[in-house]
Amino acid sequence: MATPAIILFAVTCLAHIIPGIRGGGNSNDQESHNMVRGSIIDENEYNVPLGHRHNRGRQHQHQHGGSGKANNSPSSNSQGDDDGSFDFYVYSMSYQPEFCQANNEKFAGCHNPKEAWEGQLTIHGLWPNRYDGSWPSDCSDESFDLSLLKDVADDLEQNWPNVKSPAASSGHTSFWSHEWSKHGTCSGLTQQDYFMTALDLLLPTPSIVKENYGSVVSREDLEEGYLGSDMSVFVCKRGYLSEVRVCLEKMEDGSPGERVSCPETLLKADSCGDEIDIASFDSKVTPVIA
Repeated sequence: MATPAIILFAVTCLAHIIPGIRGGGNSNDQESHNMVRGSIIDENEYNVPLGHRHNRGRQHQHQHGGSGKANNSPSSNSQGDDDGSFDFYVYSMSYQPEFCQANNEKFAGCHNPKEAWEGQLTIHGLWPNRYDGSWPSDCSDESFDLSLLKDVADDLEQNWPNVKSPAASSGHTSFWSHEWSKHGTCSGLTQQDYFMTALDLLLPTPSIVKENYGSVVSREDLEEGYLGSDMSVFVCKRGYLSEVRVCLEKMEDGSPGERVSCPETLLKADSCGDEIDIASFDSKVTPVIA
């Protein structure tokens, strides 16, 4: 009888010991697995195709205070150290009739627009950019100073207009201030050089835009006017031409140089079809009633 009792005692002890061993092993293995899995998720969550379209979310988040350079935390979706470096420039031009049409002519500059804007795109900005689709922004805290640009004030009004605010209003310079703070401070150029260079770079708009004002142009014809399909990016809204973006090489001194083919990361921002509507100042968008 002693032997069965001993066996029963041994079995009971083992029943208590084995779950503890198994549980500890699984706990450690699961923790290790979760750490590896978490690392993969963190790495891949932000590894997405990047573009410079401004209607997408910001790729870099600003630090408040300090140097003003972009936040390098994973949540900023930046790639590598954001040290203000860049590879080339994006030069973006806007079609003011489309902007006014989309906003039902509600802005001051849409009420009495310049006739030249019917056939000439105006400047949106000169943007340092990277081949991977990211870009530096807010690289210094140097404030915009309109007094530095008094010699080109008329050119700014004509070719880099802010139709949202009357010329005499306090907010009229906000567009230029925004472009300088976000993009210009990362160019390495002085304020004068940044704005004067951007003004000098404005491309003549192909004549077919003016010739088809308020009508339609073919994508093929518009591409020909801008030197080919990989040399420009067309941004459309509701089928209407809104912006044209081209790429410029970055020279050794950091200034923009000749036009170059745009990288695939930027070409992805193209949103126009084979037929492109050309807006007019007197056309308004009818609100959609749900």
